[in-house]
Amino acid sequence: MPKSFRSALDWLNSGLGKKAYRYTVTSGVSFVVSQVSFVAFFGAHLLGAKYSSITATLIGAVPSYIMNRYWAFEKKDSNSFFGEVVPYVIMALISLAFSTWATDFADSHKGMVSGSHLLTVAWVDGAYILSFAILWLVKFAFLNRILFAKRKVAPALALADDSSDEEPERAG
Repeated sequence: MPKSFRSALDWLNSGLGKKAYRYTVTSGVSFVVSQVSFVAFFGAHLLGAKYSSITATLIGAVPSYIMNRYWAFEKKDSNSFFGEVVPYVIMALISLAFSTWATDFADSHKGMVSGSHLLTVAWVDGAYILSFAILWLVKFAFLNRILFAKRKVAPALALADDSSDEEPERAG
């Protein structure tokens, strides 16, 4: 087995590699959910590009949060509304603003790809996909290093929490 392949396997089996793999799968699921939503709303003329992007991003954020928290980053403690949910929503809103701008820009410049409605949907959807690809690594770093980072327990707290059900032996 080539050394580079072995190194890649070793990295995938490391803590960071497992997180990155699971984050990638989570991103894929969220991407599919968002894509189906975007194409359904925009392709069926239910909403314009901007509102299709907003709706699709919000729909995709739900499975993204749940899968990232519990599976990709293996958080087992209770949710912190202000410590996790609010920052995650802010991150999702930044993504939303960027994807909305990208799709609106592409829709405003759809004359660059004159032709069928299908070609216009592909053009605008391409902008939607590109906007999320750009933010993918930044979001992983934010989730891994800040939002879902494992917090170290202070030694004094760890000792105080080390309680035992056994009674201490008494001399005598």
